[in-house]
Amino acid sequence: MTPRPSRILFAACCLAGTLSFSNIRIAAQARDAAPRPTTGTASVTGTVFTNEQDSKPIRRATVSLTPAVPGQFTQRVTVTDDEGRFVFTGLPATSYGAPRAVKPGYVQTVYGEKRTGGIGTPISLAEGQRLTIALRMYRGAVITGTLRDRGRVMPGISVSATPIRTVDGVRTRGTTLGGSATTDDRGTYRIFGLPPGDFAVSAVPRVTSGEVRPVTDAEFQWADRQIQSPSSSGAMGAPTAVPPRPAQAIAYTPVYYPGALDAATAGLVTLAAGEERGGVDFDVAFVSTAKVEGTILDADGKPALNPQLNLISRADAIMVDSFFFLDTMLMGRATIADGKFTFSGVRPGDYTIAARASDRAAPTPSGPGRGGPAALNLWATADVTVNGEDLSGIELRVQQGMELSGRVVFDGSSLPPPTDLSRVSIRLSAAPNPSGVTVSVNVPNGQAAADGTFKLEGVTPGRYFLSATVPGAPPAPGAPPGSQWTLRSARVGSVDAADSPFEVQPNQNISNVVFTFTDRVAELTGTLMDEAGKPTPALSIILFPTDRGMWSQRSRRMRLPVRASTDGKFRFTNLQPGEYFLAALSDFESADVFKPEFLDQVAAAAMKITIAEGEKKVQDLKISGGG
Repeated sequence: MTPRPSRILFAACCLAGTLSFSNIRIAAQARDAAPRPTTGTASVTGTVFTNEQDSKPIRRATVSLTPAVPGQFTQRVTVTDDEGRFVFTGLPATSYGAPRAVKPGYVQTVYGEKRTGGIGTPISLAEGQRLTIALRMYRGAVITGTLRDRGRVMPGISVSATPIRTVDGVRTRGTTLGGSATTDDRGTYRIFGLPPGDFAVSAVPRVTSGEVRPVTDAEFQWADRQIQSPSSSGAMGAPTAVPPRPAQAIAYTPVYYPGALDAATAGLVTLAAGEERGGVDFDVAFVSTAKVEGTILDADGKPALNPQLNLISRADAIMVDSFFFLDTMLMGRATIADGKFTFSGVRPGDYTIAARASDRAAPTPSGPGRGGPAALNLWATADVTVNGEDLSGIELRVQQGMELSGRVVFDGSSLPPPTDLSRVSIRLSAAPNPSGVTVSVNVPNGQAAADGTFKLEGVTPGRYFLSATVPGAPPAPGAPPGSQWTLRSARVGSVDAADSPFEVQPNQNISNVVFTFTDRVAELTGTLMDEAGKPTPALSIILFPTDRGMWSQRSRRMRLPVRASTDGKFRFTNLQPGEYFLAALSDFESADVFKPEFLDQVAAAAMKITIAEGEKKVQDLKISGGG
């Protein structure tokens, strides 16, 4: 879907090429010496208003002010008075995040945001400065409706509204807050305080009394015959005739408005700011559940050692990256005895059984560089479709997992390599397949050995990203280069798996993986100036790679836009070297930032800059009013 033009508003006449760029320079390295003070003589005062036509002060709103440097001093928090006013005094001269206001029934707001959930304006204070600001809050939107089961209202059911954003056709959880409520005695729910946007509304009825089976006509007829024909009964009146087969078990299933049974096909409720949307009614119902049974065996046909099985809904697996609907995606673990497994209460749908087990002949070693303590180095998978009838006879034959091995390299200009390389953590994380589905459990992670080599064992086929970290406290923003080791690349052949996924095929061990750390950290800073050449906080700055192959949420080169602060300054830290697009935006949808069609439009009006490893580049932007 092409982004709506009204939501892509570039600085001035940026699309006509009238945004000028100047003062490209390389800043000299500077090191912070003295610790920053925690008190000072600056102050921030302001008022919180309703963001409505008849704007009114909001009393008892909580306002917070956080330093831009983590740990510099404790976050300041205050509450507005009856006139909606607040004040922070004794502030040191430094940079701060955008002040934030919250109050039940209203949407959280930050100072200077262009739209709800947008980027706020950071503030920079000089010694003795008195800054006066205003924050405006929307009343939260409301979703209300009624839950029924075949006409009967359903009290006491939890209903949730989850924010959704769609990127490249794949739904993920949005960045704004959702909400939940419980139906009352009329089956009615009311979820309030929601920001504008798209929401999936879901209900999860639960039956806690164990397995539920309806009584069938055949069972009634059988019972009636026992009563009418005493001769068919044995001693003590016990029936001798074989009773009919019980009905299939049933259970409530999670339901998404307007009646979808999986998250991928849920209808979305779109809310405007402060809107009250009624009539979001839908039905919950029992569905037939099934047992899924089978065996998990080793290569010799014997029961697998230390088996673990998970049943994963393929329809909902598209949401795993955002931890959305995991309750329905991971349907449960099996009961296992002597190589036989059973999943009970499985609702209709398409599933993957993901199994892991240990190799009894050669258990996975523990210790540095050997994949950690996990011994689950065998794997098997099976796809099944459940339609309300019990499934049996499924056979899983576990096979040896693949090995991923390599080494860790440190390439520094000022820091010596760590003396204990076994402290380097190696992480393998599952990546979605081309259709957006991620199905992977028990992904092995581990530590490097003392000599910097590593081996992860038991890797299952699939697509993955790689990352690695060196333990240590993260540096404060603005710390000079060389203050920490940063991952430069994770090379798997020609692929940098820190940014792009690579694939592991069955029976394919991968060696010569190279993690390279550097202490040369790049940074881009600058000042946004208006037509008169004065600093302005009016716009947001976006930086993203010129390589379209890197336009992914998982790429380290994709940076979320930052807002110029009250002194017009902006900053991007911990940058990977390469060529980037740089542009200023006056307004945008947060969900659009990773959409190729949006980025294509921005790229057409952006400038290209090249950032070298460790470079401290300054690029000022000036808004031009021509055109």
